[in-house]
Amino acid sequence: MKVRSGIGLAVAGVLWSVSAGAMVVNANVPAPGDAFTNAGPVNQGQAIGTSGWYYNNVRNGGTVGINTALPRDGNGSARFDSLDGADKADIEFLPNALNLGGNFVSAGVLGAFSQLGSMSYEWYRSASSTTDAHLHPVLRVLLDADGDLTTTGDRGGLVFERVYIEASGWTAPTNTWVSETITDSTYLWNFGLGLGFAANINSTAYAYDATLAEWKASLPNAVIIGFSSGVGSGWNGTFTGAVDNIAWNIAEQGVTYNFEVTAAAVPQPGSLALLAAAMLGWIGARRRRPVL
Repeated sequence: MKVRSGIGLAVAGVLWSVSAGAMVVNANVPAPGDAFTNAGPVNQGQAIGTSGWYYNNVRNGGTVGINTALPRDGNGSARFDSLDGADKADIEFLPNALNLGGNFVSAGVLGAFSQLGSMSYEWYRSASSTTDAHLHPVLRVLLDADGDLTTTGDRGGLVFERVYIEASGWTAPTNTWVSETITDSTYLWNFGLGLGFAANINSTAYAYDATLAEWKASLPNAVIIGFSSGVGSGWNGTFTGAVDNIAWNIAEQGVTYNFEVTAAAVPQPGSLALLAAAMLGWIGARRRRPVL
């Protein structure tokens, strides 16, 4: 159902709905799966089939792909590899996305921000990672602050990172999957939304302790334009990790996305027989060829 139309980044604001329950998102290619990267400094992305998910904001050698390297609840997960502080890589759900110069932006609405009940995911950090010990793949809800998709200066998002709700000195577990659920009492920090970076909306001494409930009250007209998970952008050192089972509940309707990889094609017996016959014919022809 079309709810508004506009220009620029928001050619059409479309209310996007998905059925409740678990959804499988398969890699673009069979096992071992995808590894999308971009060596250049300009963000680039790639659609993951027609799932509504995209590898996005990939730059400076960052890599993201659904593959079998770190399986979770099946044979796959969305893996990230970061090389240094300059690179970045995300996986994002973007309704009615537009391709702008190779990167993707949302042109649809998933629902009112005030109706976001929760969001959740599972993340993994490899012990081989050398970046700061508190870093792990983050989860973001992407928003348009005034609910008008024809104005883009108020777009941005809220970010979950475990370190901001833990005691000082917390470090991320390694070589294990960690489950996270974000509710109204969970701390989130912002980027964009017409507020700058890490806005202190509750006027405390700390800019990273505004809860989801406080953000809802501060942004009463905001709409949800996507969800995102990723790594990089200032992460010094290397990072290897993954995410899976990204989920959210909007207006009491929930959905979970499980990242998987289809098996590589196995030649059928008939195909193998034809190949064997062809090889035998080729060998026979070689034997019968006169010596010059």
